[in-house]
Amino acid sequence: CDERIVPENDKESTYGVYKRDLLDNYPKFPKTAFYPVNCTLSATDAAIDYEKTIRKAFGQKEGSTEIPSFDLLILGIGPDGHTASLFPGHPLLDEKTVLIAPIENSPKPPPKRVTMTYPLINNAKVCLFGAQGAGKAQILKRILVDNDQSLPVARVNPTKGRLIFVACDEAASLIEGNPSREAKP
Repeated sequence: CDERIVPENDKESTYGVYKRDLLDNYPKFPKTAFYPVNCTLSATDAAIDYEKTIRKAFGQKEGSTEIPSFDLLILGIGPDGHTASLFPGHPLLDEKTVLIAPIENSPKPPPKRVTMTYPLINNAKVCLFGAQGAGKAQILKRILVDNDQSLPVARVNPTKGRLIFVACDEAASLIEGNPSREAKP
């Protein structure tokens, strides 16, 4: 749902991670399920190009006002509650019309990125969040137990779909009802 403007082989590349960990290891997985951002462009040009790519993939014409609806978006959760490259306090949190936006000054390195915005994210059929490691336990508690609406991740609310959280035992350790938490003495 976001990409850092770095080469595909850079450890910070979102698509690079999916390619190395998923596509290269599971040859039957449809490569057409991914639409990589052209990171050879500037963040601004990459955002414009990526929106064109997405619209074309959905059979929409350039300039269409229709919002594409992905079957599945896989999102992460940052320790500050950000998702995609939608960071706390950033003006993009209030974006209502642009679907894909450039970021030139991300508070988290690298600074240049491209991100989906809430209008596109919230039009997905399924938004799936993954949380791994004990370092995500506190933020996951703020989201799921404390219902902290100030967090960018709390603004993900698919209008026509489902919202799913998947977490390992360590990340879910502060969640009441977590089977592994309940099983510990």
